[in-house]
Amino acid sequence: MNQTKEPKKITWVDIVNAIIQAAIAALTALGLTSCAPLIQALL
Repeated sequence: MNQTKEPKKITWVDIVNAIIQAAIAALTALGLTSCAPLIQALL
C-alpha cells in the first residue's frame, strides 16, 4: 500500500460502497446475477 503524508479519512460512504461491492461480488460468485440489476437500481 502507498503511504501518503496526509492521513486518509474513511467515511461511512466508503464503508457502504465497500459493503455493496462485497455483496455484488458474493452474489456474482454464487451465480445470483439476476439480483445485480436490483442492487444497482438502489444506487
